[in-house]
Amino acid sequence: MVTFYNLHIATIYSIAGVFNKAEYYFRQALLLEPEKPDRLNNLSYFLIDKNRNVNEGLELIDSALKSNPDNYNYLYIEGWGLYKQGKYKEAVNILQNSWDLRRQYGEYNHEAYLHLEAAKKAVAGLN
Repeated sequence: MVTFYNLHIATIYSIAGVFNKAEYYFRQALLLEPEKPDRLNNLSYFLIDKNRNVNEGLELIDSALKSNPDNYNYLYIEGWGLYKQGKYKEAVNILQNSWDLRRQYGEYNHEAYLHLEAAKKAVAGLN
């Protein structure tokens, strides 16, 4: 229950743009349940998406992927982190793999779609 609380508080702070507090609560949730890859996922997405610490976010999501390498959410976050690092070709491959897996399960995520399209445009701009 405490972890659930921390995640909701972190999300509220994140939406409000109070990133120091959001990061604190995401980290608390991970400290309370370090064995759960979803806690790594929560913190890594926040760090990457909000440009807090993309490198650390990628390290964390890499740990989550070790437990579940075909998790399309984890792959999506890895691809988004690589995109943020300017590694567009790597990013588009991982984001596409994530998208294909997501579609197999019938789950649409518009943000994931937009990020995949941004990566494709970035790769096209490299040519």
